[in-house]
Amino acid sequence: MAWGNKRQWVLALALACGMGAGAGGTPAMAAETGNTKSSGETRGVSFSIDREEYDAQARAAMQIDPVVSAQLGAIRKVVLDDAASMDQPGPDVLVFDVEGSRGKGRVTARFITVSATEEALGPGVLVMSDGTEHVIEGDADALAAEDDHHGHDHDEDVGAGADLFTRQAQEAAQRYPLIRQHIGQITTFEIDTEATGAAPGMNTFVFDVVGDKGRGRLEADFITVSAETERLGKGVLTLANGRRLPFEGEPRGEDEPADEAGVDGLFGDMQDNIFTRQARVAVQRYPLVQQHIGTLASFEFDLAATGEAEGANEFVFALAGDKGRGRILAEFITVDADTERLGKGVLTLADGREIAFEGEAPMEGELASPRIDTDRGEVPDTFARQDGIFVLQANAAMQAHPVVQRHIGDIREAAFDRDASWAAEGELYVFDLKGSKGAGRLEAEFITVDADSERIGDGELVMADGKRYPLDPK
Repeated sequence: MAWGNKRQWVLALALACGMGAGAGGTPAMAAETGNTKSSGETRGVSFSIDREEYDAQARAAMQIDPVVSAQLGAIRKVVLDDAASMDQPGPDVLVFDVEGSRGKGRVTARFITVSATEEALGPGVLVMSDGTEHVIEGDADALAAEDDHHGHDHDEDVGAGADLFTRQAQEAAQRYPLIRQHIGQITTFEIDTEATGAAPGMNTFVFDVVGDKGRGRLEADFITVSAETERLGKGVLTLANGRRLPFEGEPRGEDEPADEAGVDGLFGDMQDNIFTRQARVAVQRYPLVQQHIGTLASFEFDLAATGEAEGANEFVFALAGDKGRGRILAEFITVDADTERLGKGVLTLADGREIAFEGEAPMEGELASPRIDTDRGEVPDTFARQDGIFVLQANAAMQAHPVVQRHIGDIREAAFDRDASWAAEGELYVFDLKGSKGAGRLEAEFITVDADSERIGDGELVMADGKRYPLDPK
């Protein structure tokens, strides 16, 4: 994923690795800022992650909704209508024009941030191109979890400043003498997500502050002391008249853990989690690393440098081996649950020499590359293969499908036609099947349900004798 806000990126990385729970207020804030609406010069919807990544998450949320899936089928295209979204109440009500295998429509609904990698569809409405309307109830589990988390309406929480991190940050700011002197008793304390995203420093946040003595903008580090407390660090208070007042922040408390127990402690497991171990194996087998670094003795994740890296899948590690030491910035591509592949990057040696490299070639069984609807050209090596994960999951979906069971029986052989599948429109894939009852050719949409399963959408089974049977996803 490509994250626009590096602070939110690293916090989301921790949450995705299961390390964010109970670590203080900041991760909770990051998890709740899925999108914002700006009415300034850059009026429109902005996201805390890459726009394409958010579109993909929103598409997945709509795809698994029973109302959207039933009316539109397999979703092929989603386009966010910024202007219409801006006119909707609340920061999380968005409008998407959606095109599917069964028709076109417009979805207006809440989009609920479940995690750094998942959005859920909330209540809304689907208006088809012919004008018919269908009520969207939304993801019941996501709505229930949201209610449990907030205790009351999300929009009221945000409007009242009850977000955990924001409340703790406001308390820290209110304690500081400089704030009391120039701002007074704080009445409004609102985070500026765009300015926070552009601010230097992983713990730097920007707030617009209004009090009974004045108003201004606070840009400062906020240090997590405990699950209930933030401490105001170094920063600048800019008053309404433009006067800038730099400050050092509050001193460390007697019971406050050392620096390592803050952000570094939160991400300490990154030095020895499954991804880091798989990344180390990928780096170790690369010839360039073997030539200049040798056998790895040390392989340390660089959190700060990774947060500043531009690419969506780029990570930075400090290396030391029996031949030398250096730093590697590279893309890491997930092949399967057990394997990472080293992609394009740069190896910087201890003497400062930089060596750019292209990385490893795609591996057998790697997940399918996304298809482009026009002028696809030759089938890339990374597109789904016969022994790959997608084909295995597709086989399971076909074996369970009632039409396949009725006419093919138990599948004995399922040959994946890569060329025909790559050339097919939308999400159609083509298999030649042989089973206990007969043989045929299946052309169908395969819709990703989760990391472990596919389901069959619209399609057709053509038997060896020429008889055709539609695959009814209902």
